[in-house]
Amino acid sequence: MNNGVVARTLDGLSDDEVWQSPPGGGNPIGWILGHVAEYRTALLALLGSPLQTEWHARLFMRGSVRGDRSVYPPRAAIESTWNATHAAMRDAFAAITDERLSAPATSELPGVRTLADQIAFGAFHESYHVGQMGYVRRQLGHSAVVG
Repeated sequence: MNNGVVARTLDGLSDDEVWQSPPGGGNPIGWILGHVAEYRTALLALLGSPLQTEWHARLFMRGSVRGDRSVYPPRAAIESTWNATHAAMRDAFAAITDERLSAPATSELPGVRTLADQIAFGAFHESYHVGQMGYVRRQLGHSAVVG
């Protein structure tokens, strides 16, 4: 579902708009997309299906200091990584076993005890940021993505 929402969010946006912060501040769509793409690649590695990005790890991770647009990969590279995660995620989820899902989580998050919990947290995390992208799109004067 998020794959389609992100595609609609990006539709009709120029490269400059993708990197424009919303009025009042905040992360631009390009940074948020890089963040969720990088998060997906980390999740894929956790699931045993690593997918490399064209940029150095943690460029878009939480707590990183957002730099000038020039330090980030081009929009096409970020979108390419995001799009590459679609099939990779489906394949990784199709291959995962119940035993693996019930294994202990590898990160310390509130209420997260198993890998299944960690994946559920990841789905929430991603959806939160996909919603942000839609909001920023509206703030830039474009049509709504859903609803």
